[in-house]
Amino acid sequence: MKKIKNILAVTAVSVLTLMSCTKPGCTDERSTNFNAEAKEDDGTCTYRGDITFWCLPAVSEALLDAGHTTLSFELEGEIVDSINTEVFFAPGGECNTPGVKTIPMEDLPYHYRHYKYRVRGAGGVVLYENFITLDANECLSIQLVD
Repeated sequence: MKKIKNILAVTAVSVLTLMSCTKPGCTDERSTNFNAEAKEDDGTCTYRGDITFWCLPAVSEALLDAGHTTLSFELEGEIVDSINTEVFFAPGGECNTPGVKTIPMEDLPYHYRHYKYRVRGAGGVVLYENFITLDANECLSIQLVD
């Protein structure tokens, strides 16, 4: 009987030791909720990235001349933001700079995500559309051209 109690005690200590060593959490350093203490990935990682739309001044002027005073940005069929065309122009497409439209994408469940985007003008007309892949921690620059 004493032998069985010893075996049970050793088994219980071993199980508790193993359970305390495997700390679950997000183990991907690219995620927004990385846990350096986690030893086992539990599937809770989340990611973020930015999508930046931009155009040169000549494109902005052409859009205005065509009557598109406001541009709406759509991702996966949902309008996510808009901008006045008069202020939508820049020499380059760097995130969060004047004249661009940067759309932050938070809490992405994977380290990349595919999107279909549309840019709509006056009357909801689709001016631009395409498929893109946004990678974690990336600022994806999309230039709108004539």
